[in-house]
Amino acid sequence: MNMIFNACRYQCMTLCLLLAGSFLHSQMIDYQHLSLQQAIETGLKNNKNIQISHLKKEMSATREKDLAMERLPDIEFHTSYNQVTNLFQHQNGFFNKATKYDIINGMYDFTLSASIPVYMGGKIRNTEKKASIDTEISALRTHLDERQLKMEIITAFLQIHHLKEQQSLINDKMKEDSINIKQVKSLKANGVVTVNEVLRTSLQLSNHTMSWTELDNDIQIAEHKLKTILSLPENQEMHVDTENLISDKATIPYIEELTETALNKNESVEISHKNLSLKELDQKIIKANYLPKITAGGEYFIKYPNMMFFPPEPYAYRLGMLGVNLTYPIENLYKNKYRMQEARENIDLARLQIEENDEKIRHSVYEAYKKFEETDQKVKIAEEAIGQAKENYRIVKTKYANKLSLITELIDADNAYLEAESNLISVKINRQLKYYQLQYTIGNL
Repeated sequence: MNMIFNACRYQCMTLCLLLAGSFLHSQMIDYQHLSLQQAIETGLKNNKNIQISHLKKEMSATREKDLAMERLPDIEFHTSYNQVTNLFQHQNGFFNKATKYDIINGMYDFTLSASIPVYMGGKIRNTEKKASIDTEISALRTHLDERQLKMEIITAFLQIHHLKEQQSLINDKMKEDSINIKQVKSLKANGVVTVNEVLRTSLQLSNHTMSWTELDNDIQIAEHKLKTILSLPENQEMHVDTENLISDKATIPYIEELTETALNKNESVEISHKNLSLKELDQKIIKANYLPKITAGGEYFIKYPNMMFFPPEPYAYRLGMLGVNLTYPIENLYKNKYRMQEARENIDLARLQIEENDEKIRHSVYEAYKKFEETDQKVKIAEEAIGQAKENYRIVKTKYANKLSLITELIDADNAYLEAESNLISVKINRQLKYYQLQYTIGNL
């Protein structure tokens, strides 16, 4: 009784420790200020697609181990019992009376047999090699899936950061709009401006408020999408910390170095080469059909009655056999012809796919590099544009204060300045995104 109590107590303690460990782990992550690194770690742990990918990798490894068992002997035990009738022999024709012969009616046997492949033309060895390469390909695909998830999470973070920066910009404009409304109302009280100008400034605030609300909803939607990517529970509240996401210090080496890195590190390159190895092994396996197959084996049995003598004797007997079997499938001399041709064509196809994949990677690297260069140039242009828009807004605002310009001109200048600030935010974040996309393309991410 004490043993049962102690076992239950041990199980309860173990369960409590597991639950406490899980609770502490969840407490370590601040979901109210989730960082990019924490999001990547959480995604790699929780994402269903990554879990499926890891399971497929484990299945490939299991299949490889299973195929290795083919080298082991096949061992079989067989037993049977039969009740046999007496024998009736029709010596004078089937329709005449038959002659009856009494025989031993009960028959049984116990047989233990074993066989092991000695030579199968290399089929077993090459099949094991194929399974090993399949496991390596599965591991590469798992790594590719993880990189794709990282890129997806980074893109989501940059999107949320973009929305937050735009919302912050609109928020500043709303504060400025409120100040402008007070000033215009003061001017209206002094009879300097008309009601129309008060309404126009109020309309500007309304438009900015509407944009702020739309951006706020977009942020919530983007964070919910990220939560789905991370496979977090629906009731888990989550907000991301997008500080320090943008860096102006990203340096990119020459295109030749990037291309070389991509051809060495991109998983699709290695997968295409391993696919060629699979096709070459397929050809060897098909070629083995031309070769003989040799197996060794034996059996040991106990049978009753003794049918080795004639007439049979009513005694049980034991007998063992050991030997070698050779089989040569003659029909494969003509049946295997087109299988070999198909195998050669598959090898040619795999080689072409390697060349095609290399060309695609070279272009992808070139495209990603040029897009990054383009965003670099756009940042410089946007910085110049924002200086011009800011100066224009200052001039028009001064003119309006001196009644040298209309309210519409001031609003247009304000909108142009807002658009320039918004464009600068967008191109800077897009530059960071293109940098990550380039790193993903060459296999560094």
